[in-house]
Amino acid sequence: MIGQRMRRLKQAFFVLLVAMTFIASGDWHSIAQRQSNVARVEANRLQVGLGERLFREDRFTTAKGDLFTSCATCHLTDQDPQGHRVFTDFFNRSWVPYRNEDPRRTEIRNSPTLLDVALMPLLHLDGEFKSLEELVAGTFSGRPMGWLPGEEEQAFNQIQTVLLADKATEASASYREQFKAAFDVELDKLSRDQIIGLVSKAVADFMRTMRSKQDSPYDRFVKLNGLEAAPASGESAKAFAGRTLAILSELESKKALKLGNGFDQKALNGFRIFLRTEGAASVGNCVACHVPPLFTDNSFHNLGVSQAEFDRLNGEGKFAQLEIPNAATAKRPSAKFRETVEKGRLGVADLGHWNFVDLKTSSLRRAGESDDQLLRRMTGAFKTPTLRHLKFSEPYFHSGDYLSLEAALMEIVRLSEMARAGQVREPDDELLKIRLNDADVRLLLVFLATLNGSPEK
Repeated sequence: MIGQRMRRLKQAFFVLLVAMTFIASGDWHSIAQRQSNVARVEANRLQVGLGERLFREDRFTTAKGDLFTSCATCHLTDQDPQGHRVFTDFFNRSWVPYRNEDPRRTEIRNSPTLLDVALMPLLHLDGEFKSLEELVAGTFSGRPMGWLPGEEEQAFNQIQTVLLADKATEASASYREQFKAAFDVELDKLSRDQIIGLVSKAVADFMRTMRSKQDSPYDRFVKLNGLEAAPASGESAKAFAGRTLAILSELESKKALKLGNGFDQKALNGFRIFLRTEGAASVGNCVACHVPPLFTDNSFHNLGVSQAEFDRLNGEGKFAQLEIPNAATAKRPSAKFRETVEKGRLGVADLGHWNFVDLKTSSLRRAGESDDQLLRRMTGAFKTPTLRHLKFSEPYFHSGDYLSLEAALMEIVRLSEMARAGQVREPDDELLKIRLNDADVRLLLVFLATLNGSPEK
């Protein structure tokens, strides 16, 4: 049913993009195109303002549930008295409206930050969506707003009804007035699908303004010492790391390395561990996936976190026994392999990108790799999260099971040791290279703290 739902949704959205020439088009996997979209948005403040209002609109929620939600319910900034957030919340898994037909209170995963989301080629932790517009349409007609598979038409009808019925107040213009100002259209003269397309575009454009300031102690350290902020074009993360380590050593040997401004010797030592990709000790290999300046490669890796959750609830070794279909027989996305893990439900797991990897076009395919080999390698693989602003985005990992950064790092250390012992199912190659002790973890924590810049958008 979920697979049918996604096919219907993607087909409908494709029709919208073709029919409405004013909606951004192009190659969403192109870095240049994504950067161009961000630049275009900067000149489109009326659409962005409308998008922000729609982002916070809770009347799109189904009346069949018990909560009214909006995008802003799970993606907060300073609305919660517990403290600042970077467009995420404090839950390990965000709340959704309860439905008798689908009796759940939470989403299947932790809500990630939306900072720099405009530069991500695939959206959601499992890569479900290929554009922000598609993500918005899927969210407004999906479980976050209380809608069930098969209720997409009802969801879109409700959005149209809410927008047309909205009246101006002293604090805000009506939606009719805002759409006229932003897009020069008359709402009541548009089809429902045209309205949904514009709603998706406006909210997507607002999300494109969510950028990290890159004003952290780390960023100041990089500028102060004239270091490269990112790999050169075509340069691998490993090569970039080796080059940066060499520059740091040269500066130190000349007594020219400048610390201070929140970046001290311990942070420098942690940075070196972060950059080190090989060796027998003090190897974080973090840079292999968390590539500066965004500290993510926007790719998908299996660190064994899904297995850890499954085995913790059902017994050690149970995940290894889970029957997962091969490429020839798998029907993806699969409801039972895209679900919250629960004790006793041995056939249910969250396999992440396994559900959505495109076996025909994925850039993750290795030379000579078969469909089945690629699909197996995506078992439990999730998108690399950014390491910026970690102070404002706990709990950690897609499961939200780790309340502190130290706990998350110690779990990676444990899983890396298990992977080298052959005890992690389909582990990412980079996981095996991590070799850290408690002292290394403490230094890494100091370095990661230097990536906490201003939490505001």
